[in-house]
This record gives sequence, C-alpha cells and structure tokens, in this order.
Amino acid sequence: MESNVGDKLVGFRNGDESAFRYYYDMYYNALCLFGVRMLRDEEVVEDITQDVFVNLWKARETIESVLHLKMYLYQSMRHRCLNYIRVKKLEEDYRVEYALLKSEEGFGDAVVEEEVHRVVMEEIDSLPQEQRRVILLHLEGKNNIEIAEVMEVSVNTVKTHKARARQQLKTKLQDLFVITFILGL
Repeated sequence: MESNVGDKLVGFRNGDESAFRYYYDMYYNALCLFGVRMLRDEEVVEDITQDVFVNLWKARETIESVLHLKMYLYQSMRHRCLNYIRVKKLEEDYRVEYALLKSEEGFGDAVVEEEVHRVVMEEIDSLPQEQRRVILLHLEGKNNIEIAEVMEVSVNTVKTHKARARQQLKTKLQDLFVITFILGL
C-alpha cells in the first residue's frame, strides 16, 4: 500500500487526474471533519475543502512527499478556516458598529426634536392668553369653528388670533426653523 501511495504521488505531480482523485478520496472526509470542528458549518467547510484541493492541484509540482501533501492539505484547511473566522468577525463587528452608529444618529435626532418641541412650546406659552389658547386648541386638532365654540367668540376672532400668533411665532422661531431645516428634521 505504501508504495502505491508513493507511486500515486509521482503521477499526481505529473498531472495524472486519477492520482489526484486518489488523494482527494483519501483526504476529503478527514479535511471536512477537521474544518467542521473549527467552523461548525458543513456547507462552508465543503466549499473551503474544495478550494483547498483546487489549490493543491495548482501546487502539485511543489509537493515532495506524501507527508508534505498531507501537511499542505491540513495547513491550508486550517489557514482558510481561520481566515473565514476572521472575515466573519470583521463583518459582525461592522454590523454592530453600523447599528450603534444608526442608533446614536436616531438618539441625536430625538434629542434635537425634543429640544425643538420644548422651544416651540416655550414660545407658545409666551403668547398673549387668547392667542395661546387658539394655538393650543388648534394643536389638539380642533378647526376654527370648534375653537370659536369653545372660546365663545366668532370664527373671525379665532382667525385673527391664529394669524397674529403664527406671525409672532414665525418671527421668534425663524432661526430655529432654519437650523432644523439644515439638520433635516
């Protein structure tokens, strides 16, 4: 058997595909088991094992002995599995970093939005009482007729208070609106 293995090596080095098939059949399952212990993913291990054998075929002329061939196969398998683990870790780190970045952006947007809301409400609170009441009722979703009924005033009075309140808010909050527009809120 040992001389048969050695004879196959000469044929393999000279490009004999049946000799390659002999070594492929001899080591394929053992390499897969070796890889599965490292990666725990049979499909990936099978792909890596195929790549290892493709590279073995390309490097066949450099293989000096059966021991060298076996070492080449296992070292290649180990190297490719470790490389796969490294790449997967980098991908996972990137995904985590990206998720953190997105959550921080969302947090920053929420903080800015909350601050804008606070400033707007402060300005509404500084309006004269009737204008403030009209705006607050409007923010509750009431239309001009409903606001007029609640306040027991005419619809035209509501429109006047609303127009004056909007003008005052527009003047006071102009810079804030420019900033929020620039920030994309």
